[in-house]
Amino acid sequence: MTVPTTVDFPVPTDLEGFWQFDRVHCPRPLTPLSQEVLLGALSDGITAAMAEFAYPFAIPMRVVNSYGYIAFVPFALGDETFDERMARHQKRLAPVLPHIGELWETEWLPAMLPGLERARGLDYGALTDDELLTTFAELRRDLVARWHTHGRIVFSYICASELDDFYQEHLAPNDPTEPFLLLHGFPTRSFDAQVGLWRLSRMVRASRALTRLVTDTAPGELPARLATTSEGRTFLAAIATYLDEFGWRRDGVLELSEPTWRDDPRGALGAIRGYLAVDDDSGPEERLRAAASLREQLHARAHARLAPYPELTARFDELYARARPYTVIDEDHNFYIDQMGNAVMRLSVLEIGRRLAARGALAAPQDVFMLFTDEFPHGLGGGDLRVRVAERQAQLAHWATIAPPLTLGDPPEDGPLDPFLAACMKVDGTPPVATSTATLLRGTPASPGVARGRARVAHSLEEAWAVEPGEVLVCEMTLPPWTPVFSVACAVVADTGGILSHCAIVAREYGIPCVVGTVTGTSVITSGQALIVDGGIGTVRIETLA
Repeated sequence: MTVPTTVDFPVPTDLEGFWQFDRVHCPRPLTPLSQEVLLGALSDGITAAMAEFAYPFAIPMRVVNSYGYIAFVPFALGDETFDERMARHQKRLAPVLPHIGELWETEWLPAMLPGLERARGLDYGALTDDELLTTFAELRRDLVARWHTHGRIVFSYICASELDDFYQEHLAPNDPTEPFLLLHGFPTRSFDAQVGLWRLSRMVRASRALTRLVTDTAPGELPARLATTSEGRTFLAAIATYLDEFGWRRDGVLELSEPTWRDDPRGALGAIRGYLAVDDDSGPEERLRAAASLREQLHARAHARLAPYPELTARFDELYARARPYTVIDEDHNFYIDQMGNAVMRLSVLEIGRRLAARGALAAPQDVFMLFTDEFPHGLGGGDLRVRVAERQAQLAHWATIAPPLTLGDPPEDGPLDPFLAACMKVDGTPPVATSTATLLRGTPASPGVARGRARVAHSLEEAWAVEPGEVLVCEMTLPPWTPVFSVACAVVADTGGILSHCAIVAREYGIPCVVGTVTGTSVITSGQALIVDGGIGTVRIETLA
């Protein structure tokens, strides 16, 4: 294998296979503790699920120069051939796919809820050092178990993908995203979170004083300003209640050092301020009803067209029943695993950091994220960790100035894809290829329609809150905390993702054009440029202004 090695981005010589930069889960350099704990849990958990279902490939993650890369790596086959292993995989998976939604609701999700509640409710400050380290180890085991469940539910991708394949073949829609609209319009935990923010925004809109405060005050200064009035304190109490349930979200997935909305309410306040520009009849509940109505219309139309063919109708019903839970699983697993499940790990880590700083091992509690777990006992015992922390902070700052390669290693030869890998490409997008020009970007059609608006390039959620009505959000990727921005933007353009990605799903829910997988959108487009986004054919045209 040829491994590219450059002065700017040296690649380990032992790197084998084809690795892709995971810009969705970790677009920035990762702190050492995040590399070990979160990347390790994702890699171990999902690979364990692949082994459970006899899939021929592991799906590990690896850190290269502080950036996270992911790959499909063959398991050792032993006495089996590849075809025999794949046949065993299909046999093991076949009885699960028709019931994957039910398994999520009745077995897999309930199994993880007690651990999440324990992690949320523990008084970490009351534990002795030994108890704290033991508890941290137990929480890490729970974390890996949750990512094991994540690995199980990713096979739901197959259900959505097979419905799409059938729909394209037998119903030949003009809009390639149409089959996925059949999966929209169902309540999810992400929807619940948006409704909560929406109601808080209506509380603000009902008050002239609150509207003026929220509109004219920077989010970082807003809590202190609100605390000066009775009405403001009532609003702050309502936000605190909201954040206790829904505040376990943050901009990233695999970075422990990022504060959650519970730690820093500016994210929630930014979302509320964005919602103020949205009319009362365009809230999340109205959007959900519209999506459900469209879903029912498309379902009835598909049935009518297939009615002359009973076998095809029966097959459509079978595939639809399997795929129907997809959006709920996708949104809810993100709420419980990717967001809350990772965020609760911060609680024990922050307590360890406070103790290390109090004993002089660290300069500040936040420096704990620059450590590896085997260094905790040394610091708690009085060892000085400040020099190594400073060195790692300097390394992280250096890598933040380097644009990592999107891929490492030789791409696999083209050939037939198994159902799971084919489905993954619809979620994450195909390997990037350069198909754009100076004024025209091409990507994956993700949500139909054409919109024209000024670009708002956002590399973080905090930057995305600046999107104004009628602007096009241009971003690297989106996660559930970004959802309120879709109420304001007229279209979305993303560097990453496929037709089943979060960004694509939410854009379809909100009925706005979306193009994903442009690769270079945030690099080529600048804020203020006029764009024409065609979500039906996957193009973004940059207009030349007179």
